[in-house]
Order: sequence, then C-alpha cells, then structure tokens
Amino acid sequence: MPVDDVPTADGTLVEVARAAVAGSRARGGDGDWTVAVEGFWCTVRPPGRELPEQGWKLHVAAASTVACEVLAAVAAVLAADPCAFKFAADRERLHEINSRNSERGSAGKFITVYPDGDEQFLRLAEELHRATAGMPGPAILSDRPYRPGSLVHYRYGAFAGRALLGHDGAYRSMLRGPDGELVEDVRAATYRRPPWAVDPVEGTGSAAGTGQVPAQPGPEARRPAGVLLDGRWALTAALRHSAKGGVFLGTEPATGAEVVVKQARAHIEVDRAGTDARDALRHEAELLGRLADSGLTPRVHALVEQQDSLFLVQERVPGQSLGSWVAARLRRDGTPDVPWAEAGPMALALLDLVAGVHRRGLVLRDLSPGNVLVGPDGAVRLVDLELAVPAGTVAGNAGTPGYRAPEHSGPHRTGVADPGADLYALGGLLFLLATGHDPLLPDDLPSARPVADRLGRWLSLAARDGLTARRLAAPVLGLRAERAGHRWSLDRVRAELTGTPGPAPQPAGPPPLDRLLHDGLLHLAATAAPERRDRLWPTVPAGQLTDPCNVQHGAAGVLALLARASLAPLPEAARSRARATAATAADWIERRCAAEPVVLPGLHFGRSGTAWALFDAAEALDDPGLAERAAGLAAKVPLGWPNPDVCHGAAGAGLLQLRAHRATGARLFLDRAAHCARTLLAAARTEPYGTVWPVPADFDSALAGAVHLGHAHGVAGVGAFLLACADRMTDTGDAELFGPARELLAGAERAAQTLAATARWDGEAAWWPQSHGDPAHVRLAHWCSGSSGVGAFLVRFWQATGDEKARRLARAAGQAVLNGRWHSGVSACHGLAGNGEYLLDLARATGESRFEDGAHELAALIAARAALRDGLLVLPDETGTAGTPAYGTGTAGPLAFLLRLRHGGPRLWSDPEPYRATPPSRSGPQLPSSASPLPARPAGGPR
Repeated sequence: MPVDDVPTADGTLVEVARAAVAGSRARGGDGDWTVAVEGFWCTVRPPGRELPEQGWKLHVAAASTVACEVLAAVAAVLAADPCAFKFAADRERLHEINSRNSERGSAGKFITVYPDGDEQFLRLAEELHRATAGMPGPAILSDRPYRPGSLVHYRYGAFAGRALLGHDGAYRSMLRGPDGELVEDVRAATYRRPPWAVDPVEGTGSAAGTGQVPAQPGPEARRPAGVLLDGRWALTAALRHSAKGGVFLGTEPATGAEVVVKQARAHIEVDRAGTDARDALRHEAELLGRLADSGLTPRVHALVEQQDSLFLVQERVPGQSLGSWVAARLRRDGTPDVPWAEAGPMALALLDLVAGVHRRGLVLRDLSPGNVLVGPDGAVRLVDLELAVPAGTVAGNAGTPGYRAPEHSGPHRTGVADPGADLYALGGLLFLLATGHDPLLPDDLPSARPVADRLGRWLSLAARDGLTARRLAAPVLGLRAERAGHRWSLDRVRAELTGTPGPAPQPAGPPPLDRLLHDGLLHLAATAAPERRDRLWPTVPAGQLTDPCNVQHGAAGVLALLARASLAPLPEAARSRARATAATAADWIERRCAAEPVVLPGLHFGRSGTAWALFDAAEALDDPGLAERAAGLAAKVPLGWPNPDVCHGAAGAGLLQLRAHRATGARLFLDRAAHCARTLLAAARTEPYGTVWPVPADFDSALAGAVHLGHAHGVAGVGAFLLACADRMTDTGDAELFGPARELLAGAERAAQTLAATARWDGEAAWWPQSHGDPAHVRLAHWCSGSSGVGAFLVRFWQATGDEKARRLARAAGQAVLNGRWHSGVSACHGLAGNGEYLLDLARATGESRFEDGAHELAALIAARAALRDGLLVLPDETGTAGTPAYGTGTAGPLAFLLRLRHGGPRLWSDPEPYRATPPSRSGPQLPSSASPLPARPAGGPR
C-alpha cells in the first residue's frame, strides 16, 4: 500500500479553536476553557464540565482543504453551547485521518464532540449540520450521517470510561448496559448500535425503516453479489476494502466478460497535496487509456459515478502479484533467492516494463511488488497507476516503503516526477528476487550512509549462497544510488544481466556484534520516557493498545534484558547505563502495575512475565525489597485460567511460579506450580494425532477455539512447563513429590508424541504448522509457531529423558531453522532472534558446531539490517522500518540474543536459573546420566 509524505505539523488548527472559545466567557460562560494538545489530538474542555462515561457522540468530517473553516464553524457552535470536543491537532494528523491508509473505522473523524445528554446532542447535531453545510468531507463509515450528505455523523460510544484490560492483554473500550453488563465498544467500518440505546435522531432503538442512508453508500455497504453497477456490471466478490473504497470482482452478464472494479470514495486523500481519490481514479483511467495499445496494463471498460463514489471498471487480467510470485518460488534449502532460471527472465521482463512506460513519457512513482501482476505465462503488467504522471510534472511525494526513492522523502526531496524514481524502485524489485525480502530498513538519521554500507552487506551475505543474489547484486546497488543522477540506466542493467557476469560481491566483514549490543543498550536508555504514564518505551503499531508492562510489547521484556546486561562482562560504562535504566524501568513498572487492577496470567501478555522481570531486576540491583514485591505479584497471578498457553495463559503462570520458587525458596510457589500443572493435565484433550490443549470455544478471546502446536500458544509450550515443573519437583528431594513429578513427565511425553506425529518433514528438516489441520504447504520455523519453538521443548525433553526420537526431531527442527534463515525478520517472537536462541540451545545440547555457527550467521543477518541513529547502530523492530524497544516484537529480543551469543547464560523466559556469564558451549552433548534428576517413567506410562 503506498504511503504518502504528509505536510509539516503546524499550530494553525489549535489557534483556530483557541480563538473560537476565548470569548465564550464574555458571552455568558463561567470560566476559561482548557485547550491541550495531547499527542495526536487537541482536547478542548469548557470549565466545570465532567464527561459522562458513555453516550451519543458526534463526529465531524472535513477535507483537508477546508480544515480551518470547518473547525472554526464547529468551535463557534460549541462555544455558544458549551461542550467538550477534540480534533486532529494539525494538518499532518488530519491528512492521516483522511488518507487511504487510515483504518476504515477511524477514517474521516476530524472532530469528536461529547454532548451532555440527548437534548444537547440534538441541538448540536442540527447546529453543526447547518454550520458546515456545503463544505466538503468524507463519509465516516463507523457512524450514521445526521442528514444525507452531512459532514456531521453520530454513533453511541465510550466518552471517558476506563478502558479495560481484556483476556488477550490489550485494552478495550467498554460500554456498560442497563443491567451492568459490559459490551466492547467496537469501532468497525459499519454502523453499530448497542441494543439498549435509543437513537436520539429517530427516537427509536431500531434503524429499520428510518429512511436513513447507509453509512457507506454504494456496493461496499451491501453484499457484492447483490450489486449491479450502472445496470451493466454485476459485482460478485470483494477482493479488499480500504478507507479509499473497495476492489471487487465482477462480470458483464450480457457478455460473460470478467472485470475488476475499483472504488474511490469522496474526499479520501491519496497524496500530500490532498488529491481526492476520485480525481486520482479518473487520472488512472486516463493513463490506462494512453497505455491501451502497449500491452502493459489492463483495458478500461467504464467509469461510473454512483452517489459520492467513483468506480473504474477494467479488464480482469489473470495472474498474481509479483510479491506472491516470488514467495511461491523461495526454497527452504538454505538459499535466499528465486532460482536464476526464473529470476533472470523476470528481471528482464521488469526492465522491459519500466522501459515501455518511460518511452511513453510517464513516471510510475509507485513501482512495487503489489502493483506488478505476473500472468500464467510469466508476462508482467502494471496495475494501480493512480500515482503515475508525465515526466517533469510537479506532483506530491508518494510511494511504497522500501521502494520510494529518497527524492520523494529525504533531504534531496523534489516535487518533480523524474524517471530516476522508477529506477530506484526497480532496484528494490531486483532485491526482492535476490533475497525474498522487500528492501525495508530503518532510515539512517540524520543522514543516510552509502547504499553499499546498507543493502550491500545484506546482499553480500545472500550472494554467498545464492546465484541470483550474485547476479543481481551489482544492478541492485547501481539502481539504488542515493542521488537520481548516479543510478544505473536501464541499458546498463540489461547489459549486466545479459553479458558476462561481473565479479561476485566481496564478502562482508565481521558483523559489529559488540558495537550493536553496546549501542543498543545506550539506545534503550536514551529512548526511555519515565515521565509518560502510557508507555515507558514506544512500540510497534500492533502493540499500542496492549498492557505497557508486559513482555511482548512492553517494558518488562526490556527490563529483563537490562538486568542481564548489568551483570554481563560488558564495558563498565555499558553495564552502569544498563543498571541505571533497569532501576528506572523497575520503578516505572511497579507504579504502572499498581494503577491496573486486572492481573492476567500469561508470561508474554500478562503479569507473569512482569513479575519474572522484576525478580531479574531485584537480583541485578541487589534489591531485596523489589524481590519481595515481585513475589507478592507472583502470588496474585491467577492459575486456573481457561487459556492453557504460555503467552496468555496458565502455562505461563506456571513457569512464573517456578521462577518465584527459585528466587525465594518458598514452598508456596512450588505448590502453586503443581496446582497449575494438574489443572493443565485435566484440560488436555485427545485427538487422533495426539494430546492437545485447546482454548475453550466460549472464552472471551481472539484465540477462542484455537488448538495450536507451537510454543507460544500450544502443545510445545504446555509440554515445556510440565517438564520444567517435574524437574523442579524432583530437585527438591521430597519423596512425596516424586509421584506427581512422574505424572507431569508423562504429560510432557504425550506432548512430545503429539509433536512427533505432526512434524512435516522435508529431507533432514522438520517443520510444523500452526495447527494440525493446516494446509500441507504450511511449514513454520519460528518460536511463536514452528520449528524453533517446538524444538526448544523437544531438546529439553531429550536432555531430561534421553528419548532418541526427541533428539532426532530437535536436530531436524534446527535444520529447518537453518534452511529458513533467509526469509525472516529479526524479532524474537517470529524472527531471527528467537530462531538464533534455539540454535544456541541446540549447540549446547548436542555439541554440534554447525548449530553455533548457524547462530552466528543469524546474528550477521540481524546486523546487516541495523540503522545509524545519531551515531548509534540500532536494530529494526518487526516492522523493518523502525527501532522500537520490546522483547517479542522490538529490539530488546535481538539484543538479548546477541548478549547470550557473546557472553552465554540461560535463555530468558525459559530457564529459571540465575544468570552466569559463560561462553556458549562446544563441549559435546549433554545427555542425561543414570542419576538423572527426573524420576523414572511410571510403570505402564507412555514410551
């Protein structure tokens, strides 16, 4: 999806609002209004007014071009009839709201008004409608329009009610019904009304028969199969929806011709200049007409206007996107690239495609894998040309991340469309063929390093194992030059591809792992914001609504890394900084936890990981009081939880109890762990392929009904806890615990048998799907779901029991991780860091150097993606374009892997042992002795 540059932030809108309410006291107000910019929003409140928890709210939309006029009109009405409201604080934020990239349930919501009851709601709705009549703005999909065509919309929702922490670890805005029941306030792309709420406009609780227009006019508001567009085109299916509108499949019943129909909604913006999506679609139709005889694009059938939307009907071209074509050809054999026999012809076809467009005087400006269609015969065509313009045209800056040229976003930005931008994007497509990855890297700041220092390291690593990477490395680097005038021409690229191959790229030097580690710790210290109440560190978009104290997205995972780093043999400055930041983080987490009454059990999304991190911090900081408080939190974690998994549920709570027992020696925690284990054994279900632990179908969770195999949410994680609990119970030497320990070991053995039955073999590599019934091609390699996480349990099971099948499977899981190393991000949850941790586990257990060597290779792949931020090398998070700290999805997980790779020690969140800095072992297999701490298998038990 293209992302457009946005205007520079300014305070104009805030001043408009401030001026409108400044005189309200002179008109009879009883005090001064407060005007406060709070992040994305500016909130304006009249004096002496408290917001109710929920009610009917008003939203007012506005096109960016009339933002000041709409805000002034709305603020004047609200100053006369005082009411709290908020608005997007500047034009940059309004552009985000109106952008085609906005979430559909949020698009268009420029101003939100919070009336004090139905009477004021009705007054304000009418006055705001009149005040903004005739002004342009998008429809708001989640709301009902007050009148047809009005900028004023409304819905029932939360005002100031406290967001509640849901079972999956994310905050949810809740509504309270008349009987006290809680219902989530869902901001969907369609209008929803709680059953108890009476519509104040219609005076009824039913929307039926009111005559109101739907929130989304046109076919997107109805089933596509029931829509006949312009009396001619039958829409049969929706391919996708966005804020801009839908993309549909259809037919012409009279001829049977298959078509694709693209919708553009009014006043949704497609570039920085605020270009209306309908104008962009008309422009695309014009360009498709200019290219009609080229064979490079689909043919246009019609442009149809319906209500406030425009529809482009075009020929349906069979094929798949270039991104899908590449993904289908990547192998799981340790090579990074599309085989040269297919990649070579594709590279030449892409050159021809770009050359054909440039010969007609056009610049695409958004050449990306999603906009190139590969037909069954291998021919390529362009789709989505709405950003293309004649060369030399002054146009807004636009493009897809990873493919957008620096002159569209960087210090050399220009407003003129130049063919060099397409050359840069073409280099990105060749990089995709060479590595299987989009060329996504965080920006260097304040200035970029040469491309050879960035993509060059990544390419040189790929070129060691891939012929396509060797053949395409020079063209990629030539096309990706920072300045347009320095980029290779299409003729030079063609000569390189068709002539004698040049020398292979020189191997990259040793990765700067120690610097990455030290700089990463400094970056964590520099980016902590203890003055903020919402989050100590920023996180990826998927984590912004989650508990800020958890491991996956929050501060606990970072704290655990800092605690370990403060004890590692690092330079004194790095250790001191880690220790100081850990103290700050522990204090912030304790204060934030005290303000949250909900205690969830999961290790990664709940309080179990938080308490674990506080134990680690207490040991690193030599703080007995903190350890005592961590124990108190551990004792509050619920054990009998419907979700059995590690990340969200009971197995994670059980692992914390073992960590607490190791930290305190208190029998309470061992008893709690044993109770948790017995509960999990009782929750097991037998399927034809083995024992599983499902999430109950009626549990209030996005995982309800899930039956997973992996470590995060399934069999491997539960098995790992049962095994660890059996080990700890036996370690106590208490004979009364030997019987229960055997029972738990038997449960772990059943988990291992399930994983043996569900392995998907490919030569010497074993892969696992997320669930047993997944399609045959689903083969995953990561900690969350796949070989890395499954192997993490199996290698421990083998070490504890000597089970030969588990040993074979664990090694085969390691081979899968090695084979799939090229096609991962860097994160711990589902990326190279988590996979590297498993290779270290395996190297220690087996003594095979290939696994430790593989861990070093994964570290080099991680290092190749670092950005230079104010002199510090910073790793990317799971988005590939930012460097936010977190353990599961951010930079802390990769840094924890590098710390362990360089200085040894147990794995975070798996081994409740004290940290000791020891080099990774190459001393041979650690098989159990005859004096294994685990009891013998019970008679007649699983084998």
